[in-house]
Amino acid sequence: MARVICITSGKGGVGKTTVTANLGTSLACLGQKVCLIDADFGLRNLDFPLGLSSRLNYDISDFMAGRCGLHQVTIQDKRLSNLSFISCSGSADHDEDPGLFRDVVHFIAQDYDYVLIDSPAGIENGFRNAVYAADEAIIVTTPNRTAIQDADRVIGLMSDMIDAPPQLIVNMADDPADRVLKLEDIMNILNIGLIGVIHMDMDIMRSVAKGIPIALDPELESGRRFRHIAHNVVQNEQEYVFAEKTKKKRNRLFSFSKGLRWGQSNSV
Repeated sequence: MARVICITSGKGGVGKTTVTANLGTSLACLGQKVCLIDADFGLRNLDFPLGLSSRLNYDISDFMAGRCGLHQVTIQDKRLSNLSFISCSGSADHDEDPGLFRDVVHFIAQDYDYVLIDSPAGIENGFRNAVYAADEAIIVTTPNRTAIQDADRVIGLMSDMIDAPPQLIVNMADDPADRVLKLEDIMNILNIGLIGVIHMDMDIMRSVAKGIPIALDPELESGRRFRHIAHNVVQNEQEYVFAEKTKKKRNRLFSFSKGLRWGQSNSV
């Protein structure tokens, strides 16, 4: 049975979906069999950073309603044979049935080492569905005070829903708009284990826009950071200190076409 981990945040716009895509990719790179499930019913977007949007024919709601088989819902990544993805519906068909969603997730989990659930932002039904189906949780926040406040609220809500203590990933940790909040401040406020730090990186935005997870390239700093987080998850460690190397020059993997707009990646 897989470790079922909910990736959540409370506040939208903190990069939770990008973290989910890259953490799942990193776990697969470590040899784990991984399934990523988009639980943001009505606003699905996990397919975007994975580059799988064009392959969506069915979603988990179709399987839950008996309209197709599990093999028709599951998309296997062409780059990593041990990485799979299941999309959710573009409507909110099953966002009020946490018991059914949990049963389906646990059925799926029988064939994997890890199932990562990309939770929607906020604390409404979608969030509760994702948390109810999970055995563990990872909180994603930025140094933004509002994001940290919302993360703290989510941690409180989850205390009665998941027995395992949540883990923390700080994204965009060097955001110049939030220099007043240091890692030590965030850790003291949230009081949970920190398993990784991701810096602001234009290469991450490029990778999202191209649909190529940056974790596929361990020569890029952010790619190594995501793999370091995956190592912490597998080993149940909290070694968030990361030994940086000279950043690799941008390669053609994340090059942009002239017509591409940066704004496409702002929502994930």
